[in-house]
Amino acid sequence: MTLFIALASLMLALALALVGWPLWRARNQEGRSALIIVLALVVVLPVGSTLMYRSLSTWNWDPKRMSEAYAGHQSIEDMVAKLEERLRKQPEDVDSWLMLGRTRFVLNNYPGAVDAFSSAYQVSKGQNVDAVVGYGETLAIVDSSTLAGKAGELFEAALKLDPNNLKALFYGGSAAAASGKPALARERWAKLLGYPLPDEVRAMLAVRIGQLDQELGRPVDPAIAKLAALPAAMPAAPAATAAPAASANAGPAASSGPGTVSVHVSVSPALAAKVAAGTPLFVLARDPGQPGPPFAAKRFTAVALPLDITLTENDAMMPGRTIKDAHQLVIVARFSSSGRPQASSGDVYGEVAYDLAKGARTELVIDKQVP
Repeated sequence: MTLFIALASLMLALALALVGWPLWRARNQEGRSALIIVLALVVVLPVGSTLMYRSLSTWNWDPKRMSEAYAGHQSIEDMVAKLEERLRKQPEDVDSWLMLGRTRFVLNNYPGAVDAFSSAYQVSKGQNVDAVVGYGETLAIVDSSTLAGKAGELFEAALKLDPNNLKALFYGGSAAAASGKPALARERWAKLLGYPLPDEVRAMLAVRIGQLDQELGRPVDPAIAKLAALPAAMPAAPAATAAPAASANAGPAASSGPGTVSVHVSVSPALAAKVAAGTPLFVLARDPGQPGPPFAAKRFTAVALPLDITLTENDAMMPGRTIKDAHQLVIVARFSSSGRPQASSGDVYGEVAYDLAKGARTELVIDKQVP
């Protein structure tokens, strides 16, 4: 902004010189009136243009608001550092431990998320359902075998605290299946189907319930079979066919504006060679402060970067949970070697904080790798 003001002042000075100098030279012929015009130009033009710019421009001139705006663009790493510093001083702050766990989860730092949720669990003495579920979920992601052990025990505890917790029902079903309790797994997943869920999630659950019915020797449930016939995977966005060196317009043209996420995704040369041909790309919009499924998601196959990608309310994974419901957004682009939305070791990814109010296109570089 300082450079802009300096350039504007220079241009104004040149304009005054071009207009005022001929009038100044003519003061001998025109007399007092020419001198008054020169003085008016020198005073009125700069003051008037400054006042007009202040009143008509969209720039926020309030120093406090400007400071807040810059503070809002702090990096996620800065936010994590501040949370960690706060917790060193206030280790009994359950909400801060939960926020730290969710933020580390979004950053794919799952071991760190386990530590944070474990602390929240201990501080709350196992009575905070979000801490119990978060601890169990991150444990299961780090080591799926814990579903038949510690993580499974945590989901059992969570369901005692809140029998209708959607995450606890989902993971509790997985834990029951892993522990050799197919009837209990079916019961929990069937209950989960009673809630509003995206078609792909309903289809996935129906497929698993159908498999459990076969294992239990039950007859085919027509309602479950019908649900299982729905698309079971996240809908794939149109494949991009542009070459890696293509322009930013590769793929469908990206729109932008408030309420719309528009990112230009590229991959660093150091990691490009680690992406096998045909590896699906997931682009997810998450809110570090609100756990649960992403607020928007897209899956691309046979993708070539760079690529413009747009996320809108239509890309929501759950009804009533769209990008406009998020308080803050982090956009994650990840090549998934497993083909699943969940991150796994070796996946390459990138992330960027996104200002949904502006909706301006933002650069997202895939430059990290999941440990």
